[in-house]
Amino acid sequence: MAWYVARTRWRADSVAVDLRDAGIDAVCPIERRWKRYPRSNRRYSVEIPLLGNHVFVRLLKAESAWVGVMSFEGIDCLLGTGETPVPVTDKEMAKVFALLTISPDDKVERATGLAIGDTVLHPVGLMADLRATVVEIDAEKREALISTMLFGREIATRCGIDDLEKLA
Repeated sequence: MAWYVARTRWRADSVAVDLRDAGIDAVCPIERRWKRYPRSNRRYSVEIPLLGNHVFVRLLKAESAWVGVMSFEGIDCLLGTGETPVPVTDKEMAKVFALLTISPDDKVERATGLAIGDTVLHPVGLMADLRATVVEIDAEKREALISTMLFGREIATRCGIDDLEKLA
């Protein structure tokens, strides 16, 4: 068996889920990006496929396996030279799997730049535009415990990591 790169007709993450549901090994690296609402300073995060419309598929090195996957809804073709797909080398797949096995804390820090002790701004809700300090980060729930001074008292609040904006 070998890993191949398949080009999809639409978002690769949804095609990868369908392939896995059909019993085919499929990997689609995903990254979190920040976007802004139109005509607003508010931001939100979205998860998008890292490689666009491409997904890694593990198949037998046989033409029947290739044809079976290419007949799957959402798959456009397997990348290769001419009519035969070219498998991805083991070194390249090792790099992909290393990228996917980053710990959740590293993902949060890389995606948001947040760490314990950072000064942040909560842009929405009752505590909008108040400075706060990150006390605790829960990477699995994507939540942070922040502490802010309000009316001379320290108040701790849980909020989504994606809602926080790090101050320099």
